[in-house]
Amino acid sequence: MASISSSPDFADRTRAALWGTPFVVGLLLMVLGLFAFGTATLTSLISIVVFGAMLAASGVLEIVYAFRWRQSSHFLLYLLGGVLSLVVGVLMLLRPLAGLATVTLLLAGYFFASGLFRGITSLMDRYLGWGWDLFAGLVSIFLGVLVMAQWPISALWIVGALVGAEIFFRGVRMVAGSLELRRGLRAATP
Repeated sequence: MASISSSPDFADRTRAALWGTPFVVGLLLMVLGLFAFGTATLTSLISIVVFGAMLAASGVLEIVYAFRWRQSSHFLLYLLGGVLSLVVGVLMLLRPLAGLATVTLLLAGYFFASGLFRGITSLMDRYLGWGWDLFAGLVSIFLGVLVMAQWPISALWIVGALVGAEIFFRGVRMVAGSLELRRGLRAATP
């Protein structure tokens, strides 16, 4: 009597599950990303509340850690870091719109500074593919200026749009990876 695990149908189902599950999860992430992108204001508010809760929780944990190791020379550093995380997290939970405006300013500064750095580096070094890095730097600078010029209105959509885009492209990467896995499994199957 042949075992079930050696039958051709079982092998086909196993191969299908290997690439099919990440494929379906990737498609679901793409749909979720499009939804998050389409409801950017709601996604922004949810993201800030989740971020504030995580920051507050990490602050509590860092304070507990500081007191567990109070004999350490870094006790004060851990304690102050934990208090800062806790206070900022609680403020984001109590005032999510102010937290959203603050995070938007930080994002605008990050886009501008990273674009400036990337653009200058690509112009100075002229390495292989430097034109693409220059282009990416200019787009990043433009994005930073755009977000800053529309602030505080941009605070309502930028975080949600970035979260939605990240979820969508994570889904795209999962779908692409699962299709590549399927191609490899087909090539390896006699």
